[in-house]
Amino acid sequence: MRELFLTAVVKDSDFTMSCAVMQGFAWMTARKSYHRILFYDCDPQPKPLKNVRAFQQSRHPQLWRDLSNQLGRTAYILQIAYEVNLDKDFGKGTTMDFNSLPGTLRWMDLPDPAKAMPVISRKKEAEGPEQLATIRKKIEIPDQTMLPTALTDNGFRYKSEVIQESYTYVRDNMEFVYTKYWALPDSPGQPVTTMPSFADLRPADPRPFWIFNVKLNVFDDSQPDKVKKANDELLDVKAELDGIFRFRAVERRFLDSRVATNPVRA
Repeated sequence: MRELFLTAVVKDSDFTMSCAVMQGFAWMTARKSYHRILFYDCDPQPKPLKNVRAFQQSRHPQLWRDLSNQLGRTAYILQIAYEVNLDKDFGKGTTMDFNSLPGTLRWMDLPDPAKAMPVISRKKEAEGPEQLATIRKKIEIPDQTMLPTALTDNGFRYKSEVIQESYTYVRDNMEFVYTKYWALPDSPGQPVTTMPSFADLRPADPRPFWIFNVKLNVFDDSQPDKVKKANDELLDVKAELDGIFRFRAVERRFLDSRVATNPVRA
């Protein structure tokens, strides 16, 4: 799968108005969600997945094979995402058994270089990278239990975690997502045992803004025409939203999840 997205920054002070604009644009109320994101890294030496005990019964065997092939080429930081409930999971003193809960395993590659990205603005090609979409290969394995065991059995180690808060609008096959990340208390070597109340969390980035993305996924990315079609759809939506959002290019290094190169959150 290949993911294409545009990125803009929305100040906290503009967030409510921006959501009102998107509600009219998409003709829907935002779908609000919270996810607990666990990050796992490994040794910088690439190696394919060898222990299949935790996922040999998976409903997505091809995705596991694809992931194993990618990890055999380059070492990466992986994410496990668990949806959490604002009222039930924060500040209640309850613990989460991550192996028994279904989660989504995420792998994201380094984005394609700028010169390979389709230009988003036909009229202002000379303006350069600010007019470019971000395109990267991605694998997501959903509804999978035993994910921490699967990773630790393959030499991955828990690194850190965040809470992801999202407001999502959908129009046709395109997603419009506001995202903010919240820091959990430090817990070296393992996720925090219990989560504090949401009101006690601090932003992972102290700057007062939300990240706004316009996203499209191309599930069969072996055909360039499909990627080009998705890019054209992004171009059309960007034209509709010009003057409301200032979309900007994201430096590849900020989205680099390769362990040996730049171990940051992706």
